[in-house]
Amino acid sequence: MSASVHAIVRPRILIAEDEAILRQELQTALLSLWPELDVVAAVDDGVRAAQAIADLRPDLAFLDVRMPGLSGIDVARLARHPCHIVFLTAHNDYAVDAFDQGAVDYLLKPLDMGRLALAVQRLKQRLSQQPADLSALQLRQPEAALRWIQASVGNQIRFINVSDVLCFRADSKYTKVLTTRLEAYIRTTIKDLAAQLDGDKFWQISRSNIVNVAAIDAVQRSDGGLALRLQGSDEWVAVSQNYQYQFRQM
Repeated sequence: MSASVHAIVRPRILIAEDEAILRQELQTALLSLWPELDVVAAVDDGVRAAQAIADLRPDLAFLDVRMPGLSGIDVARLARHPCHIVFLTAHNDYAVDAFDQGAVDYLLKPLDMGRLALAVQRLKQRLSQQPADLSALQLRQPEAALRWIQASVGNQIRFINVSDVLCFRADSKYTKVLTTRLEAYIRTTIKDLAAQLDGDKFWQISRSNIVNVAAIDAVQRSDGGLALRLQGSDEWVAVSQNYQYQFRQM
């Protein structure tokens, strides 16, 4: 890259995220934090992202790790124009190695404005440097998702298949495990469970609740809020705003 990179006044940025509302939220937040940015493209799949990098030659790119067509990792690895990369992911394991190998940063979903501001700061510092070569990027596979848990039911220890769990719910110092047949308790926190479960099958919907997507019976909106009901239950459980993006295509 030539020395002219030092004189970039309006950095050109690509945003690739397949969730439309999250993509717009990210664009709005980035322009708020860094008004000089020139968003040259905002796309919803990996193939469009790769083509946009080749055609538009952005200085920076925010890439969702898991997109239709090509993953964000593939887009970065195959990019025909070098640019500074920030990855977006719901799972730490997908992006940690990329960060170690030269990606500027990685952001976990749902987005946190403080972490986004830190990523912007890092991008500004990197802008005068040559982008990292990610052509040899190979990520380690995430650990296998949790399949069985041991939970306490009274004085008994029960072995529960994770696929049978309707909901994990924080309960004082424990986490309650709800199935159609029983309620049990484990000491693993909601935060730790979220990192061990299959993110396609279990969605965290608040700081206190993780639900089995297959067990969702109904979702309703009212006054901008969102709540869901699980199969076999009359209770409506609120979905925190930071986690509502998961339901936008439902």
